[in-house]
Amino acid sequence: MLSCEERLRQSWRRSEETYRIDPSTRASARVLTASEYRELRDRLSSFLRIAQLGVSRLHEQVRDSGYCVLLTNAQGATVDFRGTPSLDADFHRRGFLVGACWSEVEEGTCGVGTAIVDRAPILVHREEHFRSHNSGITCSAAPVFGPGDELVGVLNASAFSAPESRNSQSVVYRLVQQNALAIENALFVEACKSAWILSISAPGDCWNLGEVHFLAFDDSGRIVAASRRLRAGLFAGASLPFRRLEDVFDQSASALMRRAHERPGAPIPLRCLANGLLFEAQLRAPVRDCMSPPTVSVKRDFDALAARDPQVLECIERVKRVVDRKLTVLLLGETGSGKEAFAKATHAFSQRRDKPFVALNCAAIPETLIESELFGYKEGAFTGARTKGAKGKVQQSSGGTLFLDEIGDMPLALQTRLLRVLAEGEVVALGASEPEKVDLNVICATHRDLAAMVRSGLFREDLFYRLNAAVFRLPPLRERSDRRDVIRQVLDEEMATAGRQLQLPEPVLERLAAYPWPGNIRELRNALRFAVAVCDGDVLDEAHFPESVTLPAEIAPSLPPAASFGPAVEAVLPAGLAEGGSEREHMLQVLRRCHWNISAAAESIGVSRSTLYRRMQRQGIVAPNAADVMAVQRTTH
Repeated sequence: MLSCEERLRQSWRRSEETYRIDPSTRASARVLTASEYRELRDRLSSFLRIAQLGVSRLHEQVRDSGYCVLLTNAQGATVDFRGTPSLDADFHRRGFLVGACWSEVEEGTCGVGTAIVDRAPILVHREEHFRSHNSGITCSAAPVFGPGDELVGVLNASAFSAPESRNSQSVVYRLVQQNALAIENALFVEACKSAWILSISAPGDCWNLGEVHFLAFDDSGRIVAASRRLRAGLFAGASLPFRRLEDVFDQSASALMRRAHERPGAPIPLRCLANGLLFEAQLRAPVRDCMSPPTVSVKRDFDALAARDPQVLECIERVKRVVDRKLTVLLLGETGSGKEAFAKATHAFSQRRDKPFVALNCAAIPETLIESELFGYKEGAFTGARTKGAKGKVQQSSGGTLFLDEIGDMPLALQTRLLRVLAEGEVVALGASEPEKVDLNVICATHRDLAAMVRSGLFREDLFYRLNAAVFRLPPLRERSDRRDVIRQVLDEEMATAGRQLQLPEPVLERLAAYPWPGNIRELRNALRFAVAVCDGDVLDEAHFPESVTLPAEIAPSLPPAASFGPAVEAVLPAGLAEGGSEREHMLQVLRRCHWNISAAAESIGVSRSTLYRRMQRQGIVAPNAADVMAVQRTTH
């Protein structure tokens, strides 16, 4: 294996001699069109679903230090971007955004592109980038391989500014590699889920996901697959597939199954016959296609919500009375509180149930793409557009229901166009001269205070009153009296998806019901999905859940009652702060008291991290470390 220095030298030679890139030029990053980006995500939907946990975990580990995280496909096109609201504008200007292409052919030596060419992790630090305008950036990148050794993507963490020493990036570089390997392992487990899967690690290291390796075998003990790192390390040069388990380890398949059954979840000692090394293993049972999954009755419309809480039941009864009355429905509630599920149930209850339900998250799509995504475009509307144009979400949902999630994040210019669609029932695609009639039932959702945004000039008043006719507030999970029912239903759904049947003891259910669930039903589903995945026995235990969910009650985060809509603004901010200037002073006081720890400050104020970041941006508040970065940035240009 070549040293990092030699790999960088070779990459520079390729950039200069093969790609003929002028390092002094500043080429604009190539960005996929909305349709190309949508098609790419559709093709990679399974990969993105599996990789999400690793991308999110890396982002949580590095975001407070000013890093963004990219996940690209095997050609370097960005399919997922995670940044920080206060720095995202600068990241986007430098080409860090969804759809941007970071191949070595286009950018020369860079983290993503060079990792793709070398099929190995790489740290490209400051002036090691080929293009001079990237010289202030540091990039740590690691390739992600599929079960067949095919390159499927690259995980990358980048920051604008970093100390001169490459050693300053060693921790981030290691975190990127660990999370890339965790994604790779998850892809292996998904591909081999119909076989018995043995997870192997050094003694005492069973739960360090970055160092766990996997071996898959059938009922007879014949090895059918091994993860890439296991083949390259412990069994380098050995032909594992088609050998039997007892030819490799001191345990037969039947002995492993018996040990796993006798002591569910306990590590199994395992010795490699070739070199005598001792390991610990966990055994995961196969998911059989022929197995009868747990019986989950098919529930339709509002029955699918497992709702017994009086507040939710009242919302359901009220929305039933307006569902087919040509009224725009507005759903308010915290992030993850089930607004999209409620919207789908509303559609399924309506007379339009057999027509399309089309959803668009206004906060998840870059402002440059959302217009064509929502309204569509005609042939030749812009460079890179499809030959025959493309329908937008509005046209796709005609006759059915259009669900606009996070409507509060829609750009002002597009709010005007949406108002015309709602008022006149027609849409003009980009590049079109004539409007097209549409038959819409629109449901909008937001976790933001639209009335306050109207007062601040961030949301159109006429659109607000258009949406404000049928308003329904969904309570957060911690305020619902039917938490236990919701937990059971979500667990049933996750077990059915995984093809497993597990028991949830009453003490564990009580602990889950007592947890405040700041991420609401979305956090609950992710926690249960994780527990179902890691549980090797038949009974779920607290140890199977993420650590944040199982914190002792006395140190678990205490959250105020959710109230961020309409008159309840004063419940989130002290009296008078919602109206103007003193909000900035209050936010600064809290941030300084929390030593600029955004998570602690958001919890103290009673809002989410993303909401606090948006308010900081609106009030012109910049964290000291971010200010230092920008100052360095200005002096280097």
